[in-house]
Amino acid sequence: MLQTIEVEIDASGHILPLEPLPPAKNRRAYLTLLPEMPATADISSPPRGSAAQALALLESPRFANRPVADAIEVQQRIENLRGDWTSASTKWGAA
Repeated sequence: MLQTIEVEIDASGHILPLEPLPPAKNRRAYLTLLPEMPATADISSPPRGSAAQALALLESPRFANRPVADAIEVQQRIENLRGDWTSASTKWGAA
């Protein structure tokens, strides 16, 4: 199973995990370098796409009054789309 953890890389290139790692004999990993955080990050407003914004949406009247689809209609639409895909792939010779 893949697991993502946060690490810091010091000036000499050593990787320092910021959370404990479960014991293992050997590991392989991919390292994704993120852009550096600005020295004067504005923490007064939540970043775009933050959990605070998601929670605010869930508590909003807009979310509470959203249209809700009928589960049977949704399932039928999925089946119709699958049928369209199957017939289109057969038409074009895909298997």
